[in-house]
Amino acid sequence: MIPSIMTLPNGLRIVALRTEGVPLVTIGVAYHVGAAHESPHQTGYAHLFEHLMFDNLARPDGKSFDELVTDAGGTSNAYTTYDWTYYHMTLPAAAWELGLELEAERMRGFAISPAALETQRRVVIEEIAENVFNQPYGTAQMLLARAAFSDGSCYSWDVYGSIEHLRAMTLEDARQWYERYYRPNNAVLTVVGCVESITAVLERTAELFSTLAPSSIGTHNECRTAPRHARHVERDSVLPADMLLCAYHLPGIHDRSTLSTAKVLATVLGTGRSSPVARRFVYDEMLAHTAHVGLDQREHASLLEFSAIARTKSITADLLFEHWQTLVREFFLSRQPLSEEHMERARNKIRRRYAQSFQTTEGLADMLATATLLYGDPERPWKELSELTSIDRDALCNLAEKLFHQEPAIVEYSTVPQ
Repeated sequence: MIPSIMTLPNGLRIVALRTEGVPLVTIGVAYHVGAAHESPHQTGYAHLFEHLMFDNLARPDGKSFDELVTDAGGTSNAYTTYDWTYYHMTLPAAAWELGLELEAERMRGFAISPAALETQRRVVIEEIAENVFNQPYGTAQMLLARAAFSDGSCYSWDVYGSIEHLRAMTLEDARQWYERYYRPNNAVLTVVGCVESITAVLERTAELFSTLAPSSIGTHNECRTAPRHARHVERDSVLPADMLLCAYHLPGIHDRSTLSTAKVLATVLGTGRSSPVARRFVYDEMLAHTAHVGLDQREHASLLEFSAIARTKSITADLLFEHWQTLVREFFLSRQPLSEEHMERARNKIRRRYAQSFQTTEGLADMLATATLLYGDPERPWKELSELTSIDRDALCNLAEKLFHQEPAIVEYSTVPQ
C-alpha cells in the first residue's frame, strides 16, 4: 500500500489511501497538541478541548456534529495523548465528501458557545470522577506522572489534568487554545477507504481546506521533561489488594532504534498469557490477578512500565517488586540469552497487532495520521513493522541491561496502614 500525500500552502498535510472491500471510509485529523503543551497551571485543557471540538459547529439547521455523522450512517470519536489529539469518523464510502465538509467546518473558525463550554466541562469533570477517583487504583497514572517527572515538567501531570484548572478555564482560554493549535499548519488529515478516485478526494480536500488560515501565533512548544525516580506509596485499607506500578525511563519516539527495541522487549516480557510475566505472576506462582509490561511512547520521553495487582492482601507490593527484579535478572542481567521461541512468539504478536490495524480503515487512518504528524512519513508503519521483526536477542539484552540497572519510578498501593 502506497499512500498519496499532499501539502497545502497553509501547511495542512493530507494523506489519502484507497482500500478494497467493505464500502467504508475513515476520515481522521491529528492535531499536534496534547497535555504536554499545557502549562503547569492550566492542565487538562487538551482533553477538555477534545470534547469541545464536537460542538465547534454553527449550522443553520442547529444539528450537532454527532447528529450529522449518525444521520449519514457513520460513527465518530476522538482521543487525547500527551503529544497529539486525534479525531476520526467512519462513514459509508459514498458520504466521504460530507466527512471532509464537517472537518473543514470545525477547522474554519472558533464557534464554541458558553453553554457548550459549561456542558463539556461538566462531562469531563464527571469522567475524571468516575475513571480516576471512584475506581480502585484509578489515580495510578496521575501518581506515576509525579513520580517519574519533576514538578513543572511537561509530563508531570496526567492527561486528565486538574479539576480545579478545568473549572477555571474561560471561553477566551478555549479560543486562544483553538487559534494556536487547531490550525491547518498543525494538523494532518487522512482519508482511507473504498473511494472511487484518490484524485477526486485530494482535489475536493484542497477546495475545502486551502482557504483556511494557518496559526499566526506559532505552534511550537518547549517541552522540558526532567525525569526523576521517585517512589510514592498510597495507603488505602479498603482496596482489595496491593498494586505495584514501576516505570523505567526511555528516550522519546525520535530515537527510533531504542524505542523499537523497547517495544519488542515489552512484548517479550509481558504481552499475552504465555509471556514470562504472566506465567510467573499469574499462573505459576499465583502472585497476582493481573500482570503486564507495556511501553508508553511519547514524543520527548517514554516509559517502559510494569504493573501487577496482588492476588491476596497477604501479598505486598514490595513482594511483587522483588519477584519482578528476580525475573528481570533471570532473563537479562545474567546474560543468559532468551530462547528463540520467546523471540518468535513476540514477533508473531507484533505481526498480528499490525495486521489487525492494517485490515481496517480506522486502524490505517490512525497510523497514517500519527506517522505523518510525528515523523513526516506516512509509510512509517510498514517500515516500523519490518524493523520490529528484525530485532535480535542481543539488541534486546543490551537494552535491558541498561534499562533495568536504572532505579525505576514507583507507585505502590498498599493495604497496610502506616
